[in-house]
Amino acid sequence: MIYLRNIPEEELFSAQLELLMQHGRVASMMANLIGAVAAMALLWPYFDTQVLLLWGFGLMILLLLRSLYMSGALADRRYIRRPKRVFWLLLLGSAATGFVWSGTYIFVGPHLPVTLQYLLLLIVVMIAAISLAVMVVVREYFLVFVFSALWPIAWWCLAHFWDQPHNLLLGLLLLALTGLLVAASNGIHDTFRHMLSLNWQQEAMARELGQITNSLRDRNVQLQEARRQLTDLANIDELTGLGNRRLVNQTLREEVNRARRSHGWLSVILIDVDFFKKYNDTYGHPAGDEVLRRIGDIMQRATARAGEVAARYGGEEFILVLPGAKAADAIRTAERLQRLVSEENIPHSASDVSDRISISQGVLSIMPDEDVDPGVLVDRADAALYEAKRDGRDKIAVV
Repeated sequence: MIYLRNIPEEELFSAQLELLMQHGRVASMMANLIGAVAAMALLWPYFDTQVLLLWGFGLMILLLLRSLYMSGALADRRYIRRPKRVFWLLLLGSAATGFVWSGTYIFVGPHLPVTLQYLLLLIVVMIAAISLAVMVVVREYFLVFVFSALWPIAWWCLAHFWDQPHNLLLGLLLLALTGLLVAASNGIHDTFRHMLSLNWQQEAMARELGQITNSLRDRNVQLQEARRQLTDLANIDELTGLGNRRLVNQTLREEVNRARRSHGWLSVILIDVDFFKKYNDTYGHPAGDEVLRRIGDIMQRATARAGEVAARYGGEEFILVLPGAKAADAIRTAERLQRLVSEENIPHSASDVSDRISISQGVLSIMPDEDVDPGVLVDRADAALYEAKRDGRDKIAVV
């Protein structure tokens, strides 16, 4: 089950810095740049051109340095490795920009007509208002700019209220505006933090769901592999590695149905190791198991065509299912088996027919019709095997 967790404070702080530098950098810089151009146009008739150009150039250098620092901090992910250092340097840049504006107003204000003073102050206020939307993701960053840009102007106006009748009103209004911006920044800042927290939770849930999905996919693969292995174990004889009776019965049902549809041939060879009980009594059961394994290997070598199945049917009995094989083909396979077993040259001193291991085989070849039951095929092949044993063993009998 997935539980919602709160974002760690250090990650939330880094996310705030990243969001500020990604989205607030260009907007705040453009607002200050446009304000600088407007201020220079406003002050052009009243101040020396070189002084204005120097002021504008200095402000642009400051804005450029701030922008380059933010770009570098984003590129090398400094806000994650050293967030506090990035935070304090951002505050320093914000404060420097704010003091440039407040200092400019305090210095040039007394030399301007009242209307132009209002316009210059309006420029500073507009920059602060625009900054509210883009800087407040890190509240301290915004507050530093507001208090460095508006607070000195407000107190300067209050301190010089006797110079001009409007200074007292301007100072009080700026103090009220500063308080309003601070109050507004608190709500917006909390909204940003909540948004970042929700986004982090969604990403964490997506990661956990992805991990669970991958885990379930891996587990499903494991279950499929385990099911395949269980199926193999259920169909494989443990001693010889051949198929077992269950696999033979399933294969016969499938091949009988296929032969019916295609009007094709199907052959079955039932094999018995001659005098195997005497072999066990003479050489012991471990030696008998080894004989069965070697017979199994021979049968695997004898079945070369696709679809042919070699299996241990029970005890010392083996079976071959040969789809599409006619009687002549099945007999050739049986003769090859007999030759391979003889060439294996396994001693059997207790045998009544040979001094080495031999096999008897019953061969059935049929073109199945609608009335043939797969179990009947084995019975008929077993009847042929009985004939081979009755004829003296080490023989091949065909039905």
